[in-house]
Amino acid sequence: MTYATGLNYQCSKLFFGSPDYPTNDFLIPFVGFGLTEGGLAPQETVNPNADMLIDEAFFIHPNGTEYPVLFGGSAAATATASTGVVYGQVTLPDWLAAWQIFGIRTVYHGTVGNTYIGAYRCQRHRGEKLWAAGDLASVRALATANGPSTAAMDPDNWYNTVGNATNSQQLAYGPALVLAKGWDGRPVPLMLADSLAERQEIAASADARGNMGIWRRWFDQRDPTYGSMIPIVMGVPGSKSKQELATSATKRWDLIDTIKTTYNGGKDIWTVWADQSGRNDNNATASTWSNDKLQLVDRGKTRYGAGTRVVGITLMPTFGSGDAGRTVAGYTVATLWDVATGTIKTVNDTIKASSRYAAVIDMVPAFVSDSAPTKGPAAEMFPLGNVIGHPGNQDGVTTWDTIKLPATVPLGSRVMFEYQPGLWTSRTLIGRTDNGDGSADYKVSEVFATNVQDNATLLGHGMNSDFIHPALHGILYTVSRIPQSEKAKFAA
Repeated sequence: MTYATGLNYQCSKLFFGSPDYPTNDFLIPFVGFGLTEGGLAPQETVNPNADMLIDEAFFIHPNGTEYPVLFGGSAAATATASTGVVYGQVTLPDWLAAWQIFGIRTVYHGTVGNTYIGAYRCQRHRGEKLWAAGDLASVRALATANGPSTAAMDPDNWYNTVGNATNSQQLAYGPALVLAKGWDGRPVPLMLADSLAERQEIAASADARGNMGIWRRWFDQRDPTYGSMIPIVMGVPGSKSKQELATSATKRWDLIDTIKTTYNGGKDIWTVWADQSGRNDNNATASTWSNDKLQLVDRGKTRYGAGTRVVGITLMPTFGSGDAGRTVAGYTVATLWDVATGTIKTVNDTIKASSRYAAVIDMVPAFVSDSAPTKGPAAEMFPLGNVIGHPGNQDGVTTWDTIKLPATVPLGSRVMFEYQPGLWTSRTLIGRTDNGDGSADYKVSEVFATNVQDNATLLGHGMNSDFIHPALHGILYTVSRIPQSEKAKFAA
């Protein structure tokens, strides 16, 4: 991202979920580096061309009170470009109760024309915002007023869209991690991750605590027996096991090790690892694929000790589709991705048998459909009722961006409906206004002039259009089918 004239002082307001136990004395690192996504991920080589200049940061209590975050006693800090980490701290006057939603507000600036890094797409339904101005006093005033995000930076522009700096939701800078004292002894997983862990969602479908994806949602369930666990996610979309903890991918690990030695009395900030990564290491030779995944575990144990407890997770398959993901029968599965007879089966069998893991969660049965256990969830599995009336003015020319649906349809859903007999189309729901009568008006991200028949049959997609990443209904389906009792495997 580039600082524009009049927009080079910025303020992000972001929200996070606290653990299921009281917390206090928060440690909040900010960094001067970013990670590649895609082929080279997670190499830490996406860097600003100047230091990240933090003017001030605040912890926002659930009651609205703001407490200053201090860096060695100072309100301001500088995270050196490409290498730097600064550690902010705040101690609340009273312990924060369990299971709260708190905020972090960060003010930062740079020289017009310089570049900066961002890691957050603001989630408007959770009250997150991004303001910008040409000087510190002005951006402070915007934050104090707590009005809409600044138009030029507005997260509503390209909302829920991933692209580059000019055709995607604008990115905000904020904390790399939020930690707090108060741990009650439950397992704390460090999750080796790729996009299939959490980032197959973007913003609109995030839950009330900001969780996205299968594993963050599953870990954070408040199960009465096994409790909620908030994982430390190590990875980004595109991450490969063979590139994690390898060349140009150790700065995040140095960060958490500094916390261990400097702030946490020599104790790691995790108790166990969850190895979800490996999907992007796919290779036609099963041994190459599985070795790439397992050697990351070896590197981890070399760094942290042979006794490091690691829980393995089997890998999800990928499909093609002849009907845009409407039916399970319409999915096609290549040999590489056939979990019954193909390459991925050999890799998953290796994962389940490997002595590197103290335990393994086989998540494949929870993800695939019962009718065809080599294929994932399809839209036919998630009937949502019917479109109410029809959107637009039905001339086939005038575009429309709002559709009336049953109010039970979750925000962020990717839905499919039979717009004319035998013909289907899809939309992503990115905004919602409840009508109080069992219906809601949903804003959609795909704006077309589609002529829709009255009361069209409505389905929820199980997969996104790439057929790699599950959509919201496929995510919730999978989470509900991974037993919470599997959390017992994370206990040391």
